[in-house]
Amino acid sequence: MEFNFEWRRLVLLAALLGGFAFIGGFSVPQTDEDHSPARARKAWFYCVLLFATGAASASVVDHYTGGMSYSNLRSVYILFGALLMVAGVLWLKLLKRELVRPPPLAGMIVYQGPCRRAQAVASRMP
Repeated sequence: MEFNFEWRRLVLLAALLGGFAFIGGFSVPQTDEDHSPARARKAWFYCVLLFATGAASASVVDHYTGGMSYSNLRSVYILFGALLMVAGVLWLKLLKRELVRPPPLAGMIVYQGPCRRAQAVASRMP
């Protein structure tokens, strides 16, 4: 296994990491009182580590095998890197959804019906 830091591969690595930053991958999720902040940071760190390892594997890693005739295993590393990146993003989305819950009454319709005050104001108008 060797690393190839060609400019196109570095641009690909930067684009992958920039996309991860764009979806909010590098921001630590805030926890509520039900969850431990230390455990949330540890899980977030593992998500970032999964994605960064996958991005590096898919972009800058080469692996030539064989003595006389060389074959490159780059396609295996690209597939492995894509799987790691998908796992990191999915885990991060699940983590953020679990840690940041809406309040119990948010989005719930408490009372649906006509407002008596609005009817009283409307009846006074000429």
